[in-house]
Amino acid sequence: MIYVSLLLFCVVFFELFVSLRIATDAMAIMARSQEAMRVLGSAQLSDDDKEVFVRRASGQIFIATLRFAAKFALIGLALYALFWCTVTVFPNSERPLLKSFVSPVVIISLTVATMAYAWIRKKPSFRGSPTRA
Repeated sequence: MIYVSLLLFCVVFFELFVSLRIATDAMAIMARSQEAMRVLGSAQLSDDDKEVFVRRASGQIFIATLRFAAKFALIGLALYALFWCTVTVFPNSERPLLKSFVSPVVIISLTVATMAYAWIRKKPSFRGSPTRA
């Protein structure tokens, strides 16, 4: 029962990660940072232009980082709620669940299982799309 619960946690984490588009936010932060670094290294722009651009970019990066962190906090709250519900329904599972969260073997196994789930989910037949012959 513990492993089913842990796998459910991983699936919920993955689905929330995908639906909240966290990877897109991370890529946007990195792209904006790289753009700011290119502007700083530009010989064509004056120092005043660079300062204005970097100030604006830093505000945008800060807001994007807050959005990124808020999405991770939302996922954490959802997983905590799932943990709380699991422990409420199965009171004897709290200690084994907590121990499994730090077990390297369980972490590796669930990582592999989540990657397999992501791979299966990516298949067109999983989403109900017609497959090409």
